[in-house]
This record gives sequence, structure tokens and C-alpha cells, in this order.
Amino acid sequence: MLPHKDSERNLLLITGAAGFVGSRAVRYALKEGSPYGVVVATDITRPYEWPQVPEGKTYSFVPADLTAAKKVAELVSTIADYRYHNYRVFVWHIGGLFNYSASAADLFKVNVQGTENLLFALTETFKLSQLLKRFVFWSGGVVYGDFNVPYVDLPATENYPVAPNNFYGWSKKLAEERILFFRKAFGLPVTIMRMAAIYGPGSNYGMANAFELQLSGQLSPLLVGNGKGRPALIHVDDVVRIADFLGNAPDACQGKDGDVIYNVVDDSKYTMDQVSIFLGEHLFNTPFRGFHLPKWVLRRLIRRVEQCAKRLNGKPIIDPGLGEMILLNSHMSNGKLRKLLSYYNRKDVLQYADSLLGFEATLPWYIDRANGGER
Repeated sequence: MLPHKDSERNLLLITGAAGFVGSRAVRYALKEGSPYGVVVATDITRPYEWPQVPEGKTYSFVPADLTAAKKVAELVSTIADYRYHNYRVFVWHIGGLFNYSASAADLFKVNVQGTENLLFALTETFKLSQLLKRFVFWSGGVVYGDFNVPYVDLPATENYPVAPNNFYGWSKKLAEERILFFRKAFGLPVTIMRMAAIYGPGSNYGMANAFELQLSGQLSPLLVGNGKGRPALIHVDDVVRIADFLGNAPDACQGKDGDVIYNVVDDSKYTMDQVSIFLGEHLFNTPFRGFHLPKWVLRRLIRRVEQCAKRLNGKPIIDPGLGEMILLNSHMSNGKLRKLLSYYNRKDVLQYADSLLGFEATLPWYIDRANGGER
């Protein structure tokens, strides 16, 4: 759906390229038929696997710490020369510190100041050329906080009150504010994606922790609380396709600030009970259907695991902050996204609109790895 036919002159900069989502984004951008002729990837460390680069595409990896303004300026300078050949530049800002238990200072430094460094460098380099076509930011539904604002119904739309309940959520909120400031002050074309919980092959956090703990026999698929809360979920490959779609849809960066923000979540309305039972049955570990673990007990277990990890100088299996988020009724609406997809007749973007179908496509990867396979 790119507005330009000569896609070989589209350059895509991807931050956080060594991570779970970033590596999938790189793979997508480099596949034959993608609308990007040049892909520049960056992260603090190099990706574990070097991607295959088909004929006709150009790929480069430039290591950079986004918290260091000088390094960011050097990164952007590597794509600055493409201006003279009228390359159109797109940015997928995925990189950041994804850790609910990190300190406020670290989260601010990486997620807020790092984003600001990138915005300054891009604006300074491309402010006169009009070649910077879109800045797509990976935010999260975490900005909505506890999803329990009185008198505001769920599912949460993009107009739901923003009220983060942890430092990670605040860092995303502040980053969004910086981006919208650059939009207003410099006319930066931006689109903000508020993500549901991302899952898929290769992930090692969030839903992946539940998969691995159940497969290893360390955790039964317990039913927690009243089990009626609805988790917000999205498959990683759908996330990347949505980023591509929104990053090229003119409507997704026009209008008021709220018009450029989109919830990125699938169509499902399953309860946590339904998800837990499905996963248990597919991971050979049926839940205790007649028993619901009180939320306070799970919180205490998570804290105990955290304390044990600290004593052993290790990392807890489950991020305590993320564990808290799992307990929420984080039901998000994708009505705005669906409306735009319908307008452009893009039925191919949300290929895992049903979470359970997405899990069915994902679980074999974890089962194979648990059995000693490599993928």
C-alpha cells in the first residue's frame, strides 16, 4: 500500500533489531516483495543470526546506544547520504528497555531520552528534505494503567484515560509526549502503536514464560482470580504487518494528536480462564478447572521467586511487574485499526486475529525446543 511504486528507493531504519520483535521486523523488511529496498538496523549488540539478504536489497547493521546522543547522530549520518538520491526514509522505533522491574532512572534514560536523541538527530538531518516519511513508535497498552477508570467502559479505545501504574508505563507515556511534541514543533510525520502483549515463536518473555514453565513441568496452568478478565494479545508477525500498513497509510499520521495513535491488538475476547485451559490442553498440562488461585497468592509467589533470584544473583523467571500486568483485565479495542484496514481493503494484515489460532501456530516452536530441537 505504499504510495510510491519505486520501492527500491525506500529506506527503513529499525531500532532494537537484535530483540525478539526487532529481529522479526528485519526479517519481514528484507523478504522479497517488501516495500523497502534498503534496511538499516541498529541495537546495542549484534543480532544472534545475520539475516538472509535477497538480491536487489541492501542491509547494514550499525551498532548504537540510543542513550548516547553522539552515537545516535553517527547512526543517522549513515542514512543521511541517501538524501542525495531522493531515498524516502521510514523509521520503526522498536528499541527500548522492556523491563517492568527496572528502575525509573534506567527506564527514563533508555525509553525517554533515547527516543528524544533519535528524534533530534532525525529532525536535524531531514528537516529540509521532506524525505522522512514516517516515524512509527512501539508504545504499549501499559499506558492505560489498571484499566479500571470509573465510569469508562472496556474495551479501552485510544481515548481511554492514560494513567500508568508503573515506571515502565510512565516511560512509554513520556516517550509518546516527546514524539507528539516533535510532531507539533517540526511537523514530524508520526504514528504511535499501543501494543497488546506480543507473543510468537522466539519470544522469551510474557506468554513465553508460561509456555516454557508448563512444558518443563515447573508450573501448572492455574486459573487465577475470577478468571473473567480479558487479556490483550497480538502475534508478533501481525505486529510487523500492522507497522508496515500504518507506516504507509497517510490517514495514520494526519489530524489531531489522538488521530495518530492506534491500539494494536487482535479481535479475541477470550477470558483468562479460556486462555489457560486452551494452553494447558495443548501443552499436556490440564488446569485445575475447579480451583481458582487467589490473586494475592500468585503475587506472593512471584515476589518469593524474585527474592530467591536476588539471593542467588540471578534473574527471576517471571518479571514481577509483568506478572502484575497479567492479572489485569486489559481488554483493548482495535476498532479504529479495523476501520482503517477495511477502508484500504487490507484483509491480509491481521492473519492471527484469533488468539487461540495464533497460539496453535506458536506452540510447536516451544514444544520442539523443549524436546531438544533447534529453530
